[in-house]
Amino acid sequence: MLPACNSCGFRFERDPGFFLGSIYINYGWTAMITTIGYISLRFGMDIPGKKLVFVFAPFCVLFPLFFFRYARSLWLSLDCRLDVTTLEDSPKQ
Repeated sequence: MLPACNSCGFRFERDPGFFLGSIYINYGWTAMITTIGYISLRFGMDIPGKKLVFVFAPFCVLFPLFFFRYARSLWLSLDCRLDVTTLEDSPKQ
């Protein structure tokens, strides 16, 4: 990931460990999709739980790897939306 925007100079990472919060977004989406999918398939379509483990175990490993960059962008956009002072402090090129 680039440290700053090439066109406006906006710094993406504020402090060391800034994107640690994106892990919670990634975990939350993974847990929500897995829970809704499991409950829907187990009780709605009466698929045995042992078969669903083979579907959702790989999903719980692969989805966070795919969703990693989107979780970071969501975390950054939440920070920009809720803390406008960081926009003013960002150096311009």
